[in-house]
Amino acid sequence: MQEARALGQEEEAKRRELLDVDPTLPLEAQQAVFLDRLSTIAGVDPRKTEAQLVRSQATELFLRLEPVQAHLVGMSVEERRAALADIRRRMGYSEEQIARMAAEDVYKDARWEKGHAYMKAREALLSRLGQADSLDAELGALREQYFGHEASTLAREEAAGFFRYQRRRIYGRN
Repeated sequence: MQEARALGQEEEAKRRELLDVDPTLPLEAQQAVFLDRLSTIAGVDPRKTEAQLVRSQATELFLRLEPVQAHLVGMSVEERRAALADIRRRMGYSEEQIARMAAEDVYKDARWEKGHAYMKAREALLSRLGQADSLDAELGALREQYFGHEASTLAREEAAGFFRYQRRRIYGRN
């Protein structure tokens, strides 16, 4: 039992070391530290493996780090797109994969812009109509205007208290 607890504590310490990236470092240096630690701690280097799952998980983990997101949030759209391409390149993705992911990023950026515009219009509608009887119909029309065939999905999410465009954006991920 004590041995299992010690192993668990050791694993947790390794995980914390891997995820503890100095926020004052430039993005490229943060990634270099992350990749060095990943190689040392886990014996995995996503740049040197053919296993797409390893590369994908390592990239996902790196992109979720707070200091990394802080850098990406502070960039212009063009800078962020270039930074994401560089991150993926250093993770060992092919140029074809990078181009495909960049196209997905463009799509996701447009979705988030549309989502934020919807939330702003939704707030304006709520403040104008309050709890009027026509509110549900007006919200439905607004969702339809912004999201077309996905409007019913957003309606169900909102009814459950989930507002996807109020949650935190994780660049390179959602």
